[in-house]
Amino acid sequence: MLTQKAAAWYLADATRACPIPLACEQFRRKDRAPHDFVFFGHVPVRAYKSARQWRFVPEAVLRAGRTVAELPWDPEDLVCLERAQQDARRTEDFTHTGWRTETQRVVDRAGASYGCRCHPPQAAAQQPRHTHPDCLLRRYQDYTIACTLPVRALVWADAAWMIPRTLACILDQRDERESGLQAAEQHCDGCGALSPDGSWRTPTAIGWRIICPACAVSRLRRYRRELQGAAYVRVREHGPSAADFLCVVCETARPATDWDHCHAHGLIRGPLCGSCNTMEGQGKEFLARPGSLQHLLQCDDCRTERSLPPHHRLAALRRHLHLVWGAQDCDWLLHMHVTVEETDGGYDCTVHCSVSEYGIRAVRSVRLSHEEATHVLSRTVEEALAQDA
Repeated sequence: MLTQKAAAWYLADATRACPIPLACEQFRRKDRAPHDFVFFGHVPVRAYKSARQWRFVPEAVLRAGRTVAELPWDPEDLVCLERAQQDARRTEDFTHTGWRTETQRVVDRAGASYGCRCHPPQAAAQQPRHTHPDCLLRRYQDYTIACTLPVRALVWADAAWMIPRTLACILDQRDERESGLQAAEQHCDGCGALSPDGSWRTPTAIGWRIICPACAVSRLRRYRRELQGAAYVRVREHGPSAADFLCVVCETARPATDWDHCHAHGLIRGPLCGSCNTMEGQGKEFLARPGSLQHLLQCDDCRTERSLPPHHRLAALRRHLHLVWGAQDCDWLLHMHVTVEETDGGYDCTVHCSVSEYGIRAVRSVRLSHEEATHVLSRTVEEALAQDA
C-alpha cells in the first residue's frame, strides 16, 4: 500500500509526458470528505486507512495516472466555462460544488469589488465583468480541482472564459461521479439496514463505515468510567483499545476511535468517536454537545482544581453568553455568533443571534471583567459537577 506522498510520486511519474495541467502533489484525501475516494482527474481512487494514515493500492494509482495521461489534448479546442449553473450538494459536514461554479468563483474573486489590479480602481464601473488573464494567473495559477489546474488552462475569448474541451470533460465526469458517490444509498455494514440520513457514517481506524446504532450497541461496550484516574500513556501502551467502546458523548450510539485525555494532567477522560475527538481538540463547538462539560471533568485533577482545560475556557464563556443573552432557537455555530476578545481588564463580547425560520436577528454587546469571567467559569464547573453527581 502506498502513502499519499508515494501515490503522488507514482502519479507524477505516470503523467510525466502528459500536457494536461496537473498537480499530482495535491493527491490526498480531504478531511471530512463524505467517502473514501480521492479523484485524480475524473478517476476515483479508493483510500484505505491503516495505522492512522491514508494509503492506496499501487495498481489503482497507476491506472488513474495512465487513464488521464492517455487522453487527447488540444489547447485550441475550447468550450465555454459558464455552460450551466450548478448547485452545491451538501453531505453532513462537506459541501460539493460543481467545478464550473467553483472556477467561476475563483475568477470573480480575482477581480472582486473594484476589478483586478491590472485596472485602475476609478475605471472599475466601466470594466467588463472579467479579470485580466495575467492577473488571474498571478493569483490563482496553483488552484486545484481533482488534481488538475483549471485556471492555467483558461482563455479569454469572444467576451467569455473558455477552457480546453478535454479538461472540461474530465471535470464534468468527475462531478458526475462525485455526485453519484454522495447520493449512493448507505447500508449498515453489519445488518444491511438502510440509513435514513448521514448520521450512521462513522469515522473509524480503517476509514468511514456505515454502522447503525443497534449494531454499534450489540458489538461494543458502554464506558463505565473503568479507567478514571488512569494515565493516558499507560493505556495507550497496554490497552484496552478505545475501539472496543461506544463514544461517551454522542447521543446516537457510535463507535469510539480515540482515548480522549486531559493534556494538562495526562489522565484519561473517556472514549470518543473521531468527530467528537476532533471537536474537543479544536475547542470551538464541543461544549455545544450535551454532556460535554461533564466529560471534560472526568479528569480527576481537573475535578479537584475545579477548572476546565485552557482551550475550552473561552468556549465556556461563549456558551454562558449565549444561554443568557442569545436567542433560544439560534441556529448558528457557537463560535460564529458569540465573539469574545480579551482586553486590558476583561473581555469584550458580542452576541449575534439569528433564527432563520423567523428571520430574527439580535445583537448584544457585553463587557465582562476578569473577576466576572472567573466567576462564570467557576459556576459553569460547579453546575456540571452537580449534574454529574
